[in-house]
Amino acid sequence: MAKQYLLSIDFGTSGIKCIIFTPEGSVLSRQFTPIQYLDSEGLFGIGKEFDAPVAWQTICQMIRRVLRNTKSHPTDILSIATTSQRHGAVFLDKTGKVIYAGPNLDARGVFVQDSLMKSLKEACPPTGCWPPFLYSLCRLLWYKREKPELFAKIAHVLSISDWIVYQLTGQVTTDPTHASNTQFMDIKTSQWSPEILEMAKLSGELLPPIKEPGTLVDCVSLEASKETRLSTTSTVGVGAADTQCALLGSAVTQTGDVGIVAGNTAPVQLVTSEPILDSTYCLWTGRFLLPKKWVLEANSGTTGSVLAWFTQNMINPLCNETQSQSDQAYLRVEKLAAEAPVGSLDTIALLGPQIMNASELTTVRPSLFLFPPPASPAVKPISIKEVARALYENISYAVRINLELIQSLSKYQFEYCTVAGGMARSAFWRQMLADVTGLHVRCGKVAEASSLGAAICAATATGQHKSLTEAMRNMVRLQPELSPRDAIHKQYETYFTRWQTLYRQSVNL
Repeated sequence: MAKQYLLSIDFGTSGIKCIIFTPEGSVLSRQFTPIQYLDSEGLFGIGKEFDAPVAWQTICQMIRRVLRNTKSHPTDILSIATTSQRHGAVFLDKTGKVIYAGPNLDARGVFVQDSLMKSLKEACPPTGCWPPFLYSLCRLLWYKREKPELFAKIAHVLSISDWIVYQLTGQVTTDPTHASNTQFMDIKTSQWSPEILEMAKLSGELLPPIKEPGTLVDCVSLEASKETRLSTTSTVGVGAADTQCALLGSAVTQTGDVGIVAGNTAPVQLVTSEPILDSTYCLWTGRFLLPKKWVLEANSGTTGSVLAWFTQNMINPLCNETQSQSDQAYLRVEKLAAEAPVGSLDTIALLGPQIMNASELTTVRPSLFLFPPPASPAVKPISIKEVARALYENISYAVRINLELIQSLSKYQFEYCTVAGGMARSAFWRQMLADVTGLHVRCGKVAEASSLGAAICAATATGQHKSLTEAMRNMVRLQPELSPRDAIHKQYETYFTRWQTLYRQSVNL
């Protein structure tokens, strides 16, 4: 008898995950492959792309491996759903050939955004997105201006997740979470905006139909079945953007719930029952994957990627370890940090994490370490332990102040937050976050919360569950909650205030 497994495909910033889940939400097999980005011709350092045919073949190979690892028959995969980085985009011609495939790191839109900014602010429905260069609208207009011969061939504007669905089924569709990260959606109606299309002089035929997450797209096509070894009886459901999937995969779904997805970056999102718009254009507003719900976001910027830099370039070389052995190095960094005192002997790190201000994303701040004179007899010498802890505290301070930005705009009061993503594996950091913020910290048992969120969408699309919420209740399990330690929280108040002051002053250095 065929089993009823679920397959999620997650195309993130650092790489691609393929995971097979049981109907109860347990991981059976996982595969991860880093993704290589290419500099676009003539746009070195600004334009980034990836090789779509290579990426698709990588996905096919990964699917075959997870099937083999679990000794699964193709018919054991009941349903599939996809998720991907929110600001990635793929443009197809009418035959399905890829014209452009760009990650969230592609900033080519900066060359055309100036002509849009006034119209988007004054004459068009609110999109909740800023600045324009991050989104598909500006990338498309860049092609219209710089590559008119290629622009004329563009028939479909998709997210990376949508493109994977197209590869699996031949169907063109999107979901509201990805749609709200294109600059084409009216965030209040959750529909494509005719006014924006008219302002940009673009055809609405470029944009796919919007379907709610957890609904059915189609079955796996015969061609995709041959490439992936999946069965043509396996269904493909509508997924969602990776951050919103991570919230679903860690049970952050109720109005007033707040979640931190601590991966390479650390977006902080509040679930709301109506779109809350920031008139100063500092925070983002997007659609959530549940009907009639939105998210208000303050993104903490590069967080986990800073720890990765420190681990791979400072710790691994000292230990003669390669990147492939870096899991142990991450544990070593955590152990070093845990041995340092609260406040890291007055060491302050300002590397990567940010206080969210979407209107100033192009501002480049210096990366700094500040600590007492290392040779002074009046102070205790600083060691690698304090440096390691200061990096974790740096991330925790940034998350706290972005939580406070959301709290100030939304008027919601938080007693707890939920963390997901790679950094959420660390109980040491989760406890530090509780101590720094004064909030109770929750975390799901499955670290790959975005992948689990996609699997929940897949399970719902089959009709196994009446709703995403019902599927979530059956598939998500939480770890024991961590509570703030009052004495340590009081200690952190002074250090947090100092970090804020130095952060704001650093832009002038």
